[in-house]
Amino acid sequence: MLDYKLLHALAEVVRQGSFDKAARRLNLTQSAVSQRIGTLEQRVGRPLLVRANPVRATDAGLLLLRHQQQVALMEANLSEALLTGERSRFERIALAVNADSLATWLPQALTRLFDEHQLLTELIVEDEDITLNRLKAGEVAGCISATAKPVQGCRAQPLGTLRYQMVAAPAFIERHFPNGLDAEALSQAPTVVYSQHDDLLSRFLARHFPKLDHLPPHHLIPSAQGFVDLALSGIAWALIPSLQLAPYARAGALQAVTGHHLDVPLYWHSWRLQSPTMSRLASVLIQEAKARLG
Repeated sequence: MLDYKLLHALAEVVRQGSFDKAARRLNLTQSAVSQRIGTLEQRVGRPLLVRANPVRATDAGLLLLRHQQQVALMEANLSEALLTGERSRFERIALAVNADSLATWLPQALTRLFDEHQLLTELIVEDEDITLNRLKAGEVAGCISATAKPVQGCRAQPLGTLRYQMVAAPAFIERHFPNGLDAEALSQAPTVVYSQHDDLLSRFLARHFPKLDHLPPHHLIPSAQGFVDLALSGIAWALIPSLQLAPYARAGALQAVTGHHLDVPLYWHSWRLQSPTMSRLASVLIQEAKARLG
C-alpha cells in the first residue's frame, strides 16, 4: 500500500527541483522531506530521484508521479460527488503552459476559471515544444503544447493556431534592411530567442529563407514581453504573435518586416482519467482559445 503523504513529497520535490524549495512549500524541514523520500525509496526498493541540480525523477519515480496525478484526479472526482451545496475552498491545479499563450489569450481563460469555478492555477511556463515533458513527468495535470500526438494515458484536444509575424521598430528596419530583406542582411541583423530549446526561429527561417544556413546573432530572453521590449527598443527584430502585436502595430511602434508568417497549432493535453474539475478546465480553455486563436 502506497503512502500518499510520501508521494506528495516526491511530487513536490520534482516540481520545485530541490528538497529545500519543496520543504518550504510543504511547511516541513528539509530533513523531513528527505526522510519521506528515503522511506518511499526503501518501500519500492529503488531510487526515485536523481539528486542533481535540479533534482529530477528516475524512470521509477516518473511511474509513481503519474500514478499520484491520476489518484489526485480520482479524489477530486469523489469529492465532487460527495459535496452538497457550494464548495468550501478553492482548488489549485498545476499546468504547464507556453509563454506566448500566457501573454495573449490565456489570462481571459484563467479569469473565467476563477470567477466561474473558483479554480486557482499553478503555472509552469516553458516553450510550447517542451511543456509536454512536464506532463510526462507527472508534474502537472495538463499542458498546452505544440505537439499533436498524446503521450500514453493522455488525450490531446486542438485549441487553435497562434500566428507569428516578423516585426521590428521602424528605425531598426531602416538601419538593418535599407535595401530590403534578403538572406545576407538577415544573417547580420540581431534577433531574439526564448531559450536554447526554442526552435521557432529555426522553423521560420527554414521555411522562408532556406538559403540562410545558420541562425542570426540572437539574444536569449525567456519572456514573451521581453521579445516585445527588445523590438520596441530597436535592438532586435522578433517573431511575435499577432494577438500580442496588435496595439504596437496600430501605434506604429512596430511594423512587419515581411509578409511572411509562421502558424503554430496548439493542443490541450491531459490525462484520460478526468475529474469534473479537469473537464470544466478543458471546456473553458477550448472555448477561449477558439474565440481568440485562428
